[in-house]
Amino acid sequence: MQLSFAQSKAPSEQPIDLALSFSNIVSDVKMSVEGRDMFMGMIPVLLNTEDQQSYQAQLIYGSCSSDYMVWRATVTFNYQGTTRQVWFDFLADAQPQ
Repeated sequence: MQLSFAQSKAPSEQPIDLALSFSNIVSDVKMSVEGRDMFMGMIPVLLNTEDQQSYQAQLIYGSCSSDYMVWRATVTFNYQGTTRQVWFDFLADAQPQ
């Protein structure tokens, strides 16, 4: 499983195109993003797929006044009848590039 961003930075308050890919077919994929160390609310991510292995979405999240914000993307999915959960932590770039 791999999460990647189309942009080299993950700027706050700007659209970010992302891709989520699996090595096998999965179902019931859901994704949300929330602050890892600070409550910033939970942001649902609406994923699109055509083959149940490659998913795309656009994400926008808010900025943090500290200029240092770690976000956690949580992905749940069903693989071979078992629900699994994985998370990815990433640092937001508070300064637009």
